Amino acid sequence: MAVPLLALLCLFVYTSFHVVDPPHIGKIALADSSVQKNDSIRILGNNWAKKCRDDLYVCYTEGNPEERGYAYGALLSDLMAYQKSALLRRMEETVDGEWYRNFLCRLVKFYNGGVVENLTFEQQREIYGLSLADNHDYDYLAEPYELQLNLHSAHDIGHAMQDYMLVGCSSFVLNETKTTDSTLLFGRNFDFYCGDDFAKTKVLSVCKPDSGYAFVSVTWGGMLGVLSGMNEKGLAVCINASKLDIPKAVAMPISMLVRHILIHCKSIDEAYAEAKKVNTFVAENIVIASAYDNNMAIIEKSPEDIELYRSSEKDMLLCTNHFQSDKFMKDERNLKNINQTDTKYRIELLAEHIGKKEKFDAEDAMKVLLNPFGKGGENIGLGNEMAINQLIAHHSVVFEPEKLNIYVCTQPKEFYPYVKFNLQDILRKVDAGVNVNNCDGKQLNTAEYSVADSMRQSKEFDDYKKYVRYRDVCNTEDGWKLIFNPDSLIALNPNSYESHDIAGELYLTAKDGNSACKEWRKALECKIPKLAQRIAIEEKIKKHVETNGQASDKN
Repeated sequence: MAVPLLALLCLFVYTSFHVVDPPHIGKIALADSSVQKNDSIRILGNNWAKKCRDDLYVCYTEGNPEERGYAYGALLSDLMAYQKSALLRRMEETVDGEWYRNFLCRLVKFYNGGVVENLTFEQQREIYGLSLADNHDYDYLAEPYELQLNLHSAHDIGHAMQDYMLVGCSSFVLNETKTTDSTLLFGRNFDFYCGDDFAKTKVLSVCKPDSGYAFVSVTWGGMLGVLSGMNEKGLAVCINASKLDIPKAVAMPISMLVRHILIHCKSIDEAYAEAKKVNTFVAENIVIASAYDNNMAIIEKSPEDIELYRSSEKDMLLCTNHFQSDKFMKDERNLKNINQTDTKYRIELLAEHIGKKEKFDAEDAMKVLLNPFGKGGENIGLGNEMAINQLIAHHSVVFEPEKLNIYVCTQPKEFYPYVKFNLQDILRKVDAGVNVNNCDGKQLNTAEYSVADSMRQSKEFDDYKKYVRYRDVCNTEDGWKLIFNPDSLIALNPNSYESHDIAGELYLTAKDGNSACKEWRKALECKIPKLAQRIAIEEKIKKHVETNGQASDKN
């Protein structure tokens, strides 16, 4: 019965999705102009992009929705193409079979067919402008406008359809008695990993809309949605995924809601009011620090409900990947998430880090965000999801909302320095007509803060990088056949449950079940992020015992 049902589903998906019509807008004047390039500078009208480092661009766009969308795509067309291809390659690496990959793409198109009705007209115009600057390399998947709509929903759809979080972010906001200058301090890691190629280049996007507030966000080429951002009124926002019921219908992508909030809101109450107006696709924490309110809060939003959470600690707000309000603490799925994943450990770890120091400044916040160890400084295996720095983060950010400072670490998994920018300074230079060709690092008011040099240069981290390469080979289809050296693997990351788990698989491939079980038992003695991971290891031991007998298991 399953095969006919699957065939009918395939037929339905392949034939039922509809083509999304673009919004009715006027002509985009910028489309008649060419991007002017000069060394590290790109200019299109009053819009520009500058390469500050090999892995970081600053891009300024302005105007009405379609103009700024088009300018962002045209100025960074190469990055937009690169990110799409990196995402596609990642899909090919993780989803076996061309037919199945095409099927999933078609399924996403069908499932996401109604997203345009859940976007504001402003958002439709922005994405359409962006799509006009896009190439046609993936027309076999969808036309550029429809493809961009799907890409901007990718985080939400992956979260919902797979029923697991692709991100495990950690965030905190401090204020008054907890900061050296008694002003708001906001730190966050965006622990999203879609391959090293995808994470190679970041964009600091500065947008000045014709109506609303100017804002800055940390993103990538082709991404208009906001994951970490701050507007000119000092409203800083980020999103942390949570887990509740899987939605039955598409809605506004959460990153587009955050973009809407930054453009149109200056306070927590305004942001909450806007969030209540729209349906969103997945359960998310929208963490907010507001200079206007001199306060912080979390908008806990699910597809079915919403709540504004304020911490019982007056000057400290912590967030990982669960809901904390009284309303959601009664939800069984939220409680299951707290009890069976790493989110509770990480929020306790954040509290421990912040409790070690009376007052924090930006550099102190950076040290918390880049810390790869567990409670009490325990080495729980580098790359462990229970750490604040899981060594997979796409970016790490520190905001100072009242000063409009943003500190960006482009490669927290490599312990890179944070680069400081000031939103007010950039906007002031734009308003004064400063020639973008003169906007070098100093003119953009940048500075670097290296807070983890010793870790980046340590033998421990060098071993971990070797471990990752070794692990990735082992996880390929023929990796088990190509490499058999469990002791070498373990020595590179000895406190990691994962290294012992993989070593067990290597031994099992060599038909040494007893040694495999020994390694799996050692894995169970390590810090394991999720209950499901622990159960999977226990099941492997159980299966070996049942197959080979209790006597061999004890050897």
